[in-house]
Parts: sequence; structure tokens; C-alpha cells
Amino acid sequence: MKIPALLVMTTVAVMSGWPAMAGSAETATATAATTALTEVEAIERARFKAQVAVDVATLRPMLADDLVYCHSTGVCQNKQEFLGFVTSGTSKYLAMDIVSMKPRLIDGAVVVNGKMDIRVLADGKEQHFQGIYTDVYAKRAGRWQLVSWQSTKLP
Repeated sequence: MKIPALLVMTTVAVMSGWPAMAGSAETATATAATTALTEVEAIERARFKAQVAVDVATLRPMLADDLVYCHSTGVCQNKQEFLGFVTSGTSKYLAMDIVSMKPRLIDGAVVVNGKMDIRVLADGKEQHFQGIYTDVYAKRAGRWQLVSWQSTKLP
């Protein structure tokens, strides 16, 4: 009796665990995505903490060299300008508390949408407001870095 080649190949694939291997690849991909989101969420929290503490040594490696950082005021800065702003004392962040944060992995980048409760000392006056933001992280040289930030002050 002659057995068709397709039947033999299918039987060998099933018996060798081919479907399990496909499941393993899906599991590995899901695990990598979860890891990326967890890593970026931790970096995001640490970045806000460093910004409030004016800890430039911690903040600098979190920011991409080609960063575009757009404040809720509409002012956009590159990395050096943003670090200068943080250290200038013109505006001092007193608190940057996360109300909500939703990171998503999209084509190798992590896009974060969030809401924050912010207290800042600007021009000698304390301001308290909530804002929403979108930021983008890219993995470069083995670490996640912020490449874009855009925030909007809520009414």
C-alpha cells in the first residue's frame, strides 16, 4: 500500500510536536511583548521621579538623542533643551503622579497614553493641574529610550 507523501509529512509534523512549537513561538512573542511593556512602564515611572528630583544623571540615558519633547504649553524642545529646562529652576516639578497609563507595543516601539496629576512651581507660583500625554519609546543599544512626548493640559 502506497501512502501519499502529504499524509506522511502531516503525520510526522503532528507527531514531532510542530503545533506545540508554533504555540511556543506565540508564547515567546507574547512574553517578549509583556516584558517590553513592563520595562517601559518602570522606566516611565522612574523618569517622572528623576524629573521631580532634578536627577539629570538618571534622566539623561532615558532620553533619546533625537528626543522631541512638547510640553502642555506648546513649547517643544530637543534633549539638551529639555534637560536645561529641568535644571534651570524656571519651572520646578513638585509632583508628577500617574493617574492612568496604558503602554502598547506597536511595530517594535512602545506607545504610552496616560493621564497625570501635576504640581509645578512656575514663576514663583504653584500650579496644580491634570494632563494627558502620549509618548513613544524605542529600544536602542539594548535599552528603551523616550523619543517623543506630547502633553495636553486638561481644562
